[in-house]
Amino acid sequence: MCNGVDGEFMEIKRVKIAVIGGGASGIACAITCGERFGKNSTVIIERQSRVGKKILATGNGRCNITNRNALPEHYHGDEKIIKSVLEKFSPNDCEKFFARMGVLFRDEDGGRVYPYSNQASTVLDGMRMYCAKLGVPEICDFEIKLIKKHKDFFSVISQNIVIQAENIVFATGSKASPSLGANDSGYSFLKDFGITSTTLKPALCPIHAKEKYKNLKGVRSKGTVTLFDGNQKIISRDGEIQFTDYGISGICVFDISRFVSDCKNPKIFVDVMKEYSENHLCDYLFKCRKIFTNADDILTGTLNKKLAQVIVQVCGFEKKSCKELSENDIKKLAHTVKHFTFTPLKNDDYSYAQVCAGGISSKYVYPDTLMSKSVKNLYICGELLDVDGECGGYNLHFAFGSGIIVGKSIK
Repeated sequence: MCNGVDGEFMEIKRVKIAVIGGGASGIACAITCGERFGKNSTVIIERQSRVGKKILATGNGRCNITNRNALPEHYHGDEKIIKSVLEKFSPNDCEKFFARMGVLFRDEDGGRVYPYSNQASTVLDGMRMYCAKLGVPEICDFEIKLIKKHKDFFSVISQNIVIQAENIVFATGSKASPSLGANDSGYSFLKDFGITSTTLKPALCPIHAKEKYKNLKGVRSKGTVTLFDGNQKIISRDGEIQFTDYGISGICVFDISRFVSDCKNPKIFVDVMKEYSENHLCDYLFKCRKIFTNADDILTGTLNKKLAQVIVQVCGFEKKSCKELSENDIKKLAHTVKHFTFTPLKNDDYSYAQVCAGGISSKYVYPDTLMSKSVKNLYICGELLDVDGECGGYNLHFAFGSGIIVGKSIK
C-alpha cells in the first residue's frame, strides 16, 4: 500500500509489462507478451467498462480482420513505420496468430478477410479467452490520473490502484469514434514524456458538402468519386456511392476523405455512369430525347429515379419537355452525369471517422521496435502511430501487427 495522488491508500500491483488500452493493438500485444513471459507478467489497463468495443463495431459487426493485399500502397503516414510493420507482419502471419485462438478466416472480394463466423464477437472472444489462458488479466474502469517514470519502472496511477511496470505500452487508440469511447488521452500522456503527434485529422468518414439533396437520402449508385483541389486532381476511387441528406458516403468516399482537409479549394466530382464516356452518353441521350416526353424522365431508363430527377433539376431542365432540350442541353446533362459536383465542408468532427490520420511518427519511435527514442521501455502501437490505411481490413491488420511487434520487442 502507498499514499496516492489524493492522499488515499492505494493498492500496488507489480508487473513486467503494462499495456494501456484494450483495443486491437493492445490485446494483440498483451497476448504476445503473455506467450513470451508467462502468467502475471502482463496486464491490460482499460479506461472503459470492457475491452474491445471498437473491435465489435468493425466491419459492420463482422470484423474485417485483415486484407490479403496488405501492402504499403494501401497506407498513408510514416513510411518507415508502415514498411517495418508490414515486412514483419503479413496476412499469413495474421491468420497463424488467430489460428492459435481457434479463429478461422473467410476470404471475400477485394482481399478482405473476416472471421468464418461473420461475427466480430468471435475475434474478441477468442482473444479474451486466450488472454485468460495465458494469465493476462484485464483491469477495466481504470481511469489514469498520472503516469510517472522512475529509474527502472513506470507507475500508472488511478484513484486507488498503482500499476508498477518495467515496460509500458501505449495502445490507447486515436480520437476517432468517440461514441465507442475514443478520446485523446493517449496523446496527452505521451506529450508529458515529450512525445508529440503530427497534425491530426478525421479519416475514413462521410463527406459533408455544401450541396444538400434531401431527396437523395438513402440512394446508392456505383461510380467514381474524384477529389480536386482547384484544377489539380488529388485522388480518385471507384465503388458504391451512398448519397445522404448532408453529402456523400460509402467506402470509396471514405478512402478520399482524409485528403479533403489538405485542399484549399476542394471539389468532388461524382461519375455515376463510369462505363460510358461523355460522348457516348450524349449519343444515348439524343436517342432518349425521342423516347421520353418530359425532360424529368430522360434518365429514367438509366439511373435511380430520384438521382435522375435531381441531376435534371441541377441542370435546370425539370420544367422542359424532351423536345425543348437543345444539343447544348444534352451535352450539359451528360456532363453533369459524369461530373455531379459536391463542395466538401471542412471537417474536424471525429464522430463518424473510423480512424484518425496523423499521430506519432518515426521521429519519436524506432520503426523496428516501436520503442520511444527518448524514453527507454516505453512503446507505442496501433492508431496512436502516424499510420492510417484504406477501408478493407488494412487498419486492423496494422493494429494487430504493430501490437505483436511491440510484444516481440520487449526484453
